[in-house]
Amino acid sequence: MGAKKTRYAVVRWAVIAAGFGLAASYADHPTAAARTISGVHLFAMSEQQVAAQGAVPPPAQGEHGAGKKAGGQFRESGVYVDGKAVGILRYSEMPSSLAPFALPTEIDELGVARYYRLADYFQAIGVDVARVREMHIYGSHDRVAVITGDELRSIRNLIFDFTQQTAGKPRAKWAQLKALPHRPMVDVILAISLYVDKAPPVMDHGDLLLDGKPVEGIPYVDDGLPKGTRVYADGKLEGWVRRKTLPDKLIAPGSGRAHAKFSTDAFLAYVGADSHNAKAVEFYDGDTLLARVDGKAWQHAKGSYVFDLGNRSHGQVTQYFPGDKSSRITSIQLYVHTTPPARQPDPEALEQQEGGSDEPQNGGGNGDGSGGNNGVTPGSDSARDVNQGASEDEF
Repeated sequence: MGAKKTRYAVVRWAVIAAGFGLAASYADHPTAAARTISGVHLFAMSEQQVAAQGAVPPPAQGEHGAGKKAGGQFRESGVYVDGKAVGILRYSEMPSSLAPFALPTEIDELGVARYYRLADYFQAIGVDVARVREMHIYGSHDRVAVITGDELRSIRNLIFDFTQQTAGKPRAKWAQLKALPHRPMVDVILAISLYVDKAPPVMDHGDLLLDGKPVEGIPYVDDGLPKGTRVYADGKLEGWVRRKTLPDKLIAPGSGRAHAKFSTDAFLAYVGADSHNAKAVEFYDGDTLLARVDGKAWQHAKGSYVFDLGNRSHGQVTQYFPGDKSSRITSIQLYVHTTPPARQPDPEALEQQEGGSDEPQNGGGNGDGSGGNNGVTPGSDSARDVNQGASEDEF
C-alpha cells in the first residue's frame, strides 16, 4: 500500500512539474499561451479552433527604427508636416473646436467622452488631410508605425486619447478597435510626422532610410521642437519663444536689457497672433489652465502682462500677471473665431510675488498702484515653483 502511494505521489508531482515546464516554455509566446487558457481542454482543440483565436500579428514596422538618438525631440509629442512643427499633441493644446467622443461598447464600457480622430485633429490644426502621402507615428521602444495617406483618410477608427483623460501623454487606441488588422500600432505617441510635399523615408529592416541613409529622429526638421512657450490662435500653432532670438523691440517699457522683461502682447503680434480681436486669452502651465482673460479686459490691461526668461528655461517663460502673481507658462491660447473650452482655472496655480510693484513690467496691476484683477479669472495666493519641471539643460 505504501509503495502504491509513493508511486502515485511521484507520478502526480511529475505531472505537475511537466505542467510548470510547459507553461514556462510558452511564457514568451502569445499564441501558445492563448492555447493554454482552456486548461485540460487544450489538447482536445482542433487546428481550426486554434486558428479561430487569431494568429500572432507581425512586429510593428520600425520596431528598431529611427528615434534612438533623437536627442530632445521626444520630450513633447510634436506634430510635424514635412519637418515643420505644427503643434504639440497635448490636451491643453488641442483646438477647442475639436470635441471628444465616447466609445462605450468598443473600448472602456464607461461612456466617457475622451477620444479623438487623428484626421479630425489634423484638419483642425490646419493640415490638408487630402494631400497627406504618409504618416509616421513614433512610439516607445523605437517603434515607428507607418500609415498611408489613404488609410488615414478612410479608416475612421484611427483614434487617440490621453493617459489621464484631460492630461498626460497621448496614446493610440486603434489597435483595440482592430482598425488595421495584423498591424499592431504604438501605444504612447511620442511624435507624429506627416509627409505632404516631401518624400517620406522608407522603412527597411526596421530602419528609416532617406536617400538610402539611416535617419536619426524626424526627417527634414531644421527648426527644432517647439520647446519654448507656444502661442496658438484658434488651435493653430503660430510660433514659440526662442530665448536667443527675442528682439529688443519686444522689451517692455521701463525694462532694461540686462534683466529684460518682454511685452506679452508685443510677442503675440510678433509671431502673428494679433490679440486685438481676441475674444479671450488663456495661459497654461502644462495641462493646467492658470488664467483666462476676456478680450475687453485684455485690451484694457495688456500692458501689465510681461514675461522674462531664466537661463535654463528652454524658452519657457515666467509670465507676470496683474496682482503681483506669476507662473511658468508652456502655452498661450488666443480665441478669435472660436470659443474657449469649458474649463476652470486652477485656483492654486499662480505664485504670489513678494513686495509687489506698481510698475507694469513687474505685474503690478494697471501701473496705477491698483494691482486690480483686470478680467483675469482668479487664482489664489498659493505658490507654485515657477521653475517646476524646467530642464537643467541650457536653451
